[in-house]
Amino acid sequence: MDKYVLLTKISRSNFERDVKELATRWPTRHTLSKHHLAIVAHLEARFRAMGYRSTRHAYEHSGKQLHNVLAQKPGGSGGAILLCAHFDSRQENLGAPESPAPGANDNATGVAVLFEMARLLKDVPLRVPLRFALFSGEEQGLWGSTAYAAECKKRGEKLTLVFNLDEVGYPDRAKSLFLDRDEGGVPANNAASATLVARLEALAKTVVKVPTKIDPVEASDYVPFEQLGYVVTGLYEGEYRYPHYHKSTDTPDKVDFAYVTDMARLTLAFLLDYAK
Repeated sequence: MDKYVLLTKISRSNFERDVKELATRWPTRHTLSKHHLAIVAHLEARFRAMGYRSTRHAYEHSGKQLHNVLAQKPGGSGGAILLCAHFDSRQENLGAPESPAPGANDNATGVAVLFEMARLLKDVPLRVPLRFALFSGEEQGLWGSTAYAAECKKRGEKLTLVFNLDEVGYPDRAKSLFLDRDEGGVPANNAASATLVARLEALAKTVVKVPTKIDPVEASDYVPFEQLGYVVTGLYEGEYRYPHYHKSTDTPDKVDFAYVTDMARLTLAFLLDYAK
C-alpha cells in the first residue's frame, strides 16, 4: 500500500471546526488572561478524546504558573520527533491580556493541523516516538517553549527533530508553503536542518504537488530548541503579509482552509516519509 494514502484522509472540515472553536470559544487565548486554565483543559480533553494520555508541563513566569500541553505517540527506538504549535494569541497591545484576540490564523491554524496529525497517526506504527506540544507564551517571547526546551536539555533528551507549525492559513499569490531552514544560531545544526528542508521540498514537488519557498528559522517556538543544539524546521505562510496580524480581526473567515489543508498534507507526508 502506498504509504502516502493517508493524505486522502485529511479533513478540511476538521480544520474549519477547530479553528472556529479556538477563535470563538474564548475572547482571547492570551497566556496571562483569565481563560488560560480553561483553554489548557480543553486542549488536554481533545488529546484524550483521540485516545492519548495528555499531560501538562507547568512553568513559572510573571508571577504565575503557566502551562504547555503535551501528548506522545509511542514508536520504536531513538529520540522523539517533536511536533509543536503555540496556542496563545494576542492583541496589538500585548499588555492588555483580556482584549479580544481570536487568533484564528495566528495560531489556531497550527493547532488544528497538529490535532489532525494526532488523529490520523494514532494507530499508525512509527519507527520513532512522535510527541505533540502545544505551547503557551509564544507571543510574550517564547515563554513556554523556552521552559520546555530547557527541561528537555536538562533531562538529556535526544529529540530527533523539532517541527514547528505557526501561522499556516494565509497564502501568498502562488500559494507557496514556506519551509523554515536553520541558517544561524548554533552552526552545527544548519546542515541537518537543510537536509530536512530538502526532504520537504522533494515531498512537496513529488507527493503533495504544491509550490514552496525557503524561509529562515526565526521568532517562533523552535528557536529555544535550536539554541540548545536540537535540529529544527517547520512550516509557515511567509512574507509577513497577513493584514490581521495581532488584531481583533484575525477571525476564521480570514483563513484560507484549502491552504491549511495543503500545509497539513505536506506535514503528514513528511512524518510518514521520515518516521514510518
